[in-house]
Amino acid sequence: MLSGLAVCAAITALVAGITGAWSPCGFSMVETIGSALGDVRRTVTVAASITFALGTLIGGAVTFGGLAVLGSLAAHGFTGLREGLGAALALAAAVADWRGVKIAPQIRRQVPERWRWTLPLPLACALYGVLLGLGFTTFVLAFAVWALAGISFAAGDPLLGVLIGVAFGAGRALPVLWMAPGLRRGHGAQRLDEMAAEPRLWLGLRRLDALGLGLCALTLAFGGVSASAATIARASDPSVAGDAGARALPGAHPALGGSTIAWDTLGAITIADRGSLQPRLTLAASGVNALAVSDSWVVYRDQDAAGGEHLIAVSLASPSTRRYLAGSRLAGQVGRPSLDGASAVFTVDTPRRSAIELVDLTSGHRRTLRAAGHGTAFFYPSLLGGGLLYERVTRCAQQLRIGAASRAGRASVAAGAADATHAQSAGRSHLRGERVLLSLPSTVSRDPGYQAGYTHAYNSASGCANRATGGGGARQLGSTALGGSRAYVTVSGSTPGDVRVLALAR
Repeated sequence: MLSGLAVCAAITALVAGITGAWSPCGFSMVETIGSALGDVRRTVTVAASITFALGTLIGGAVTFGGLAVLGSLAAHGFTGLREGLGAALALAAAVADWRGVKIAPQIRRQVPERWRWTLPLPLACALYGVLLGLGFTTFVLAFAVWALAGISFAAGDPLLGVLIGVAFGAGRALPVLWMAPGLRRGHGAQRLDEMAAEPRLWLGLRRLDALGLGLCALTLAFGGVSASAATIARASDPSVAGDAGARALPGAHPALGGSTIAWDTLGAITIADRGSLQPRLTLAASGVNALAVSDSWVVYRDQDAAGGEHLIAVSLASPSTRRYLAGSRLAGQVGRPSLDGASAVFTVDTPRRSAIELVDLTSGHRRTLRAAGHGTAFFYPSLLGGGLLYERVTRCAQQLRIGAASRAGRASVAAGAADATHAQSAGRSHLRGERVLLSLPSTVSRDPGYQAGYTHAYNSASGCANRATGGGGARQLGSTALGGSRAYVTVSGSTPGDVRVLALAR
């Protein structure tokens, strides 16, 4: 389902493309295709129309999709700032288009005329279409074009960028396709003359652009955490297989992986077919409080009578084959597991160290993917196809991060303090190659570092760029799941029942 931003941006882009028909290039395209350069064969006109339309779609997708990709690669810690700037740009462009302000800066460049004399007409029209679809290689007829470029970058969603580009390209092609085929028969020429003689139509289209940009600005400014995020209200603990999306599953602690689902009911774990929910296997297990499954393994975390927790993997092909992955005398130190095939990932937290561990269940090999010392904690990792989604929490911020699991932190947990230090260094170095999909203030309360009424020269608390002193943030990140194109995370509020799952573009 398309988001509100996607709908209003696509409609605005379509109108902005149509507005471009009043440019010198737009008029010349009608004459070039409609006259077919003297070739009376209708097939030539049809072929030129088709290639021109395809060219505009490709050009638009390249421009706006490319800007969205650049936005997704930008510093995601400033997502709110980018969206705020995008909203401000959209609002300013809306005001300018509504008032009919002269376009500035203006690109005073036309398509190369020699192409239509030296190339086959369909090929020349395809290249002309690409240039017009790119948006910024010829005359710009509305501020909306500049604003849509900023919106694509601010949203940072390549799919949204491509949608905007395709809509813009379609808008550039539609007036040409409406007039060019009938140019020889007279009614096409009449439409062209009427359009050229009525500049109020151009101003009217710019005002439609302004209305669309206003809606885009509101969506960017007040549309929630991310313009590319979908929300599943009153839901938590997501599980996803590929791009199947979030799904309500039976029993307690449901999990989804490949063609398999699993849940815990009355001291037993049921593994079933995802489509039919037909049970395949039942495993006896008590005290289960977390579960992960794939087509070949199931991993569960149980709690004993003393409060200790244990992470255990069981082969679905041979249930007698089990691996003990981790254990702790204190609840909460071994995190919820996630599975991708035969690779299990989970967190281990102690007062001195927090780490994300990966275990190859087939070989038993174990390595550390991320590690940090006191003051930083990792939670809820999810693994899919070499990608790692997890939460990194400090006293300042909660971050939902995504990066590559491979080549990260090859130090063994059992290798001693020297290897642990190496793992922490490796984890820090890989932060530079990651993206932050979502950042919230931490829930930790911070005092000013001094007592009111007393002198405070040097004893103020260390600052956080994203928050002031006082109570912590009201929202808290929870469990995650990773799909092929989206990342899912639970976000809970301060009131009972205020819990939801966010789906964000990867």
